[in-house]
Amino acid sequence: MDFLNEFLVPYSVATVGSIALKLLLAFALGIVISVVYHWTHLGITERSFTDTLIILCMLISVVMVVIGDSVARAFSLVGALSIIRFRTVVQDPRDIAFVFFALATGMAVGASDPPIAILGTFLIGGIIILLHWWHGRHPYRDTYQLNFKAPLACASEPTIRTIFDRYLVHERLIHQETSKTGGIELRYHVSFKNSEGWEPFFQELTALEEIQGVKLTKQ
Repeated sequence: MDFLNEFLVPYSVATVGSIALKLLLAFALGIVISVVYHWTHLGITERSFTDTLIILCMLISVVMVVIGDSVARAFSLVGALSIIRFRTVVQDPRDIAFVFFALATGMAVGASDPPIAILGTFLIGGIIILLHWWHGRHPYRDTYQLNFKAPLACASEPTIRTIFDRYLVHERLIHQETSKTGGIELRYHVSFKNSEGWEPFFQELTALEEIQGVKLTKQ
């Protein structure tokens, strides 16, 4: 018992209990974050990443407890952590957002702001689920870049406009340049009414004799 009391100095039992509660709260909120990620992730969910979110949330809370109000400790920890090199390439920017989600939650728990941590976790998590549901109901259309050359008199010809209106749901002219030969080079961002519409659109546009160099690239 004397050894335990000496070991806990200068921490009281209440302080140790408070730290334990912070870790348990960080663990619970980390689970919530990982579940939200699992529900809304479109690809194959890697167990290592969801586990990392939970562990990261707890670790950051411990770091915040260790730092406390000491600026010297903060700089010491920054120096110690700077030797770590993360070599995992994150393919999806959304994964980076979830990493920061776990970091922010752990910081709030470790800084003794549990209301902010709990409210932020459930509010942000709810918004992420809402965005996931919205994208499922209203999926984005694929965007293509269209390039072609045409004579000046032909750029706004009704035949071209008819093809555009038949297949495209959206078009935006992003570049227009007049060549020395008297023609014009046009570049559009376009979206099709259906996913298979690009092929007949490309064939009809290419079939026009006055149109040259038709190139369609998926963005």
